[in-house]
Amino acid sequence: MEGGMDGEELKRLTKEEISRRIREGVKAVIEQVLEGEMTEHLAAGYRERTPSRRGERNGYYTRDLITPAGRIAQLRVPRDREGTFLTEVFARYKRMTGEVEEAVLEMYPQGVSTHKVAAHGGPVPGAHR
Repeated sequence: MEGGMDGEELKRLTKEEISRRIREGVKAVIEQVLEGEMTEHLAAGYRERTPSRRGERNGYYTRDLITPAGRIAQLRVPRDREGTFLTEVFARYKRMTGEVEEAVLEMYPQGVSTHKVAAHGGPVPGAHR
């Protein structure tokens, strides 16, 4: 093949690209849900002035989240001035979604390392080599 790329390398790159695009899509959806939750929390949209408004937005903070789709880096999480906004997407101070955390908790007592899991089912989201 021209360019020095064989079929296996092309498959690997394609799989990596698909995974990257899936993670980007998951990130976009989560950020939209977070914005919707903030709008509901404040009873007003971005820069919207209503009599029922219950506070002000105060920018964003970023965090990483490990999901079944892989590690979502630099997720933008909105915050309010009073610091009372809590999302239902993930628990406060948690870095993994429930599905990933459950899988890790099931594997650990059985002595399954991330290397063993990767050998059978692909890379473990968030695991570092």
